[in-house]
Amino acid sequence: MRRWSWLTTGTIGAVVLVTAAGCASGDSSGAASCAAPELSWSKQAAAPGEVVTLEGTAMVMGCDDTGAGESAQPMRITAAEVFVDGEAFSAPKVADEVVATDSGLLQMQVAVPDDVPDGAELTVEITESGGAVVRSNELSVASDGA
Repeated sequence: MRRWSWLTTGTIGAVVLVTAAGCASGDSSGAASCAAPELSWSKQAAAPGEVVTLEGTAMVMGCDDTGAGESAQPMRITAAEVFVDGEAFSAPKVADEVVATDSGLLQMQVAVPDDVPDGAELTVEITESGGAVVRSNELSVASDGA
């Protein structure tokens, strides 16, 4: 049986100095489309045991792209699942307070499992309270973290 170590502390805040809006508003007729939620790693590669930040943008549900008055609500993360080379592993516990900011920013700290081999690809899939699922891009695992 494999033993995975995970740091599941959610660090929520606007550390990333990027303005992330839930909707694009370039069309004055109100027909602009909403930005899709996106999860990405703060770096391209990490060593086993290393803690890496997973950053989310546009992490909101709802959007007023038609002028109908729908409001965007920050995602409340209720579950997470980790994949190594596409294979699902035990899900880390998600703290109750993991919620995106009002502007849709989210940050979570994830520890790369100690026994993941070099060359593996790590992804995380999060689920919000309404059931929407967002999957991260891939993080390459390398002993030297490069």
